[in-house]
Amino acid sequence: MLAHCVNPDCVLPLRSFSEGRLFQFEVVSISVAANDGATAPFDEKPQRQTSHFWLCGRCAESMTLVLEPTTGLRVVPFSDTSLELTDEFGTSCTSQASRPANSC
Repeated sequence: MLAHCVNPDCVLPLRSFSEGRLFQFEVVSISVAANDGATAPFDEKPQRQTSHFWLCGRCAESMTLVLEPTTGLRVVPFSDTSLELTDEFGTSCTSQASRPANSC
């Protein structure tokens, strides 16, 4: 259950979903053999899990969440130019001015 802002520098308690921004990520995990030399097929189905995270209103104004396969969940500022965030329609979400409320 969500209890607080996911930003480790904030941890404001969650009181209402009307404040801040809720994120939903689908995490797919698979087992990888220690020896990748063999090209044998995987012997199990990937595990899918939906995870939810919340940024408080103050943090959501300047930050977003990114889930990367190798580093996991990261809280990143919108000003991070190494990211090109887009919504499901391909609209850029990197600048706050171009971002409609409750989108992306």
